[in-house]
Amino acid sequence: MPVEKNLPADDSGFLIEQLRQSLGLLRVAFDSTGEAMLIIDESRVVRWANQQAADLWGRGITVTMVGRPYSDLIRFHRLDGSQLMEIEPSHPLQKALTKDGLNCYQVGTQADDDSNDGKTDLIVRMVSWRQIIQMNQRFILLIFRDQDPLEQALAAQRQFINNLAHELRTPLAILKGNLHRIKRKAQPPDQLQQSLSDATAETNRMGSLVDNLLLLSELDTDLRRWNMKNGELKTFVERWACNLNLEFKKVLRLDSENIAGSCQVQIDQEALCIILDNLLDNSLRFSNTKSSIEITFRETFSSVELKFNDNGPGIQSEENHIAVFERFTRIEEHRDLKHTDGAGLGLTLVKSLMEGLGGTALCHSIHDSSNSSQQGFSVTLQFPKI
Repeated sequence: MPVEKNLPADDSGFLIEQLRQSLGLLRVAFDSTGEAMLIIDESRVVRWANQQAADLWGRGITVTMVGRPYSDLIRFHRLDGSQLMEIEPSHPLQKALTKDGLNCYQVGTQADDDSNDGKTDLIVRMVSWRQIIQMNQRFILLIFRDQDPLEQALAAQRQFINNLAHELRTPLAILKGNLHRIKRKAQPPDQLQQSLSDATAETNRMGSLVDNLLLLSELDTDLRRWNMKNGELKTFVERWACNLNLEFKKVLRLDSENIAGSCQVQIDQEALCIILDNLLDNSLRFSNTKSSIEITFRETFSSVELKFNDNGPGIQSEENHIAVFERFTRIEEHRDLKHTDGAGLGLTLVKSLMEGLGGTALCHSIHDSSNSSQQGFSVTLQFPKI
């Protein structure tokens, strides 16, 4: 084995100088971009900033930002202007703990001069986040930039849907009330009675569609107000099950003895109820035989899994296992002329709400090779452990 020779002192100095130049060029490259960048450590302290970030929040001097809590420099706000607290799952630093991402926020810069009377100036920015792990330490890279035209058009579209859903709620409520009063007071012939029942059912269906669109709009724009609580996963699920109708309770089996369900998670109870309600409705809609639904729990290294299994037809195509979570998707193999189609938003809401809670939703079909008639559909919800 050849013996390594020590570099001469002048060679060592040359390498150090090359490294210094490389770091300097790297700094120039980051400073020349049009995006403001911050690196924040686990204690939420700024460890690095480029010149664009300093121009926005550090009076043009990067060194004044390093070592300061990021909350002393910037604050995140929803698009309606309300401040987004760091403990909320919609906050970029919370989202960065689970996966990389991108979303639009209003970013506040706390004015230091007296001319603004201490008010916060809000600027709409696209914010992306990425987790970096170096030497057993975790950092988060935040990148801030202006919206491009396509993103502005998408934001305007989401705002339009939000406004439309709000406007439709009132006339639908009036229509529903009038139909109810007609059915209660009048004694129409059977044919007209059926027409009234159909009109009421369609009004309820449209009302549900509007509510779902409004909720999706809130999730898309991070306008939803979360009410996060710590507790055992099975306790949250049992609260949901207790409020079900007796008819639904008969088809549900909850594996509450599973120790994995005792793991601590952070959940918004209302959001979980919406998720499970949609899964239940989906299972009952497509089960041609007597429905049977089972909820089980499983613990992994970093999460707790809730499995929602039914005995419905399942989905044969693996491509559709992803497609079912897309908006307004209806699987052709499940179309039945005897039943009214859903809006195709149930599993979309499940996925969006799980992402808002910091988790994920996956699905697959259940096949039993020993019994060709034994099949079903399984949705796995993964919640981060705390």
